[in-house]
Amino acid sequence: MKFGLAFQASQTDAHYLKCLKLANRYGFDMFQVYDDLLFKPAWSVLDQIAPHVRDSRMNLTIGPGVTNPFHYHPAIIAAYISYLDQETRGKAFLMIGRGAFHDIVGITIENPIRAVREAIVIIDNLIHGRKVDFNGKRFSLTAEAQFRWTPPSDWDPKPNSGGRRIPIWIGTWGPKMCQLAGSMKEVTGVIVSSIIDPRYIVSLRENLAIGARRASRDVESLELGLVSGTVVSKDRDLAFKLAREAVALYLPYLSPMTEFVGIDKAEVDGVREALAKGDTKLATSLVSEKSVDSFKPWGTPDDIIEKVSNLMNTGLTRINFGFGRGPEDIEGIELLGKKVLPYFVSR
Repeated sequence: MKFGLAFQASQTDAHYLKCLKLANRYGFDMFQVYDDLLFKPAWSVLDQIAPHVRDSRMNLTIGPGVTNPFHYHPAIIAAYISYLDQETRGKAFLMIGRGAFHDIVGITIENPIRAVREAIVIIDNLIHGRKVDFNGKRFSLTAEAQFRWTPPSDWDPKPNSGGRRIPIWIGTWGPKMCQLAGSMKEVTGVIVSSIIDPRYIVSLRENLAIGARRASRDVESLELGLVSGTVVSKDRDLAFKLAREAVALYLPYLSPMTEFVGIDKAEVDGVREALAKGDTKLATSLVSEKSVDSFKPWGTPDDIIEKVSNLMNTGLTRINFGFGRGPEDIEGIELLGKKVLPYFVSR
């Protein structure tokens, strides 16, 4: 099992740099910045820390997760990730999926699987400098579309003329999107958000395998990662309070996982209605302990160890612990780095 960190884009550049250095010190190998609507742009945060990642003493990769082709055309995503890969000297990754929160800006999502599939094809072609005409049902690109900047002399983005394969992950919690990931040769694996129910993780691995078999891919070569907002503290009651507040903001968007784990529809609808009115206090009060336990690793370091241990035989290959509150992030990273990671590394 590999471990990384993920951050909401709402803090200062200095904060992310401090977190980056802590992540590297404790052996986390991935630094993910959420590309959620109306937070700071993930790409801007990543650009600020990229020069520090370039340092040979930095043993981690950075990237957005999860960006989507409904807010950015795939060609724009391709340019962003290629530039980030250049600035980190080959330490970038991309996570892409259908995204969320589209409703608050009036974006209607149609055929998300088709859109993600076509976006990945376009991104992969541009990253590798292939001059091809692409005419999809959602997106198109002419052979004239090529990056119009010259990489620095100390960076060759196309070693051995084959191109550096920037890892592309599909972010999803849906079975059909998992099958898509398994079937696409361009895709490294799936990163699933939030849910920590072992049964659901197993079902996603099964769907990843279905897609892989359709394309004659080796399913064992595919990654299955989990990114989940984590609240770890020496104060267990405080950890639950903060975890409950965080779950309230996302619960209305977590279908079909809510149905799978048996969350009452009335609870989800009530939280949705409270959020629509701007009443986050009411929304939080409606979130059950079952919802918190299903979608958020929370508690003391020993609690986190227990929750992670429950996921060890599900087919997961990595877990990225998510943060986003600011000052509490530092304490959380320290506790994970000193107490949780050593437990699993020693096994």
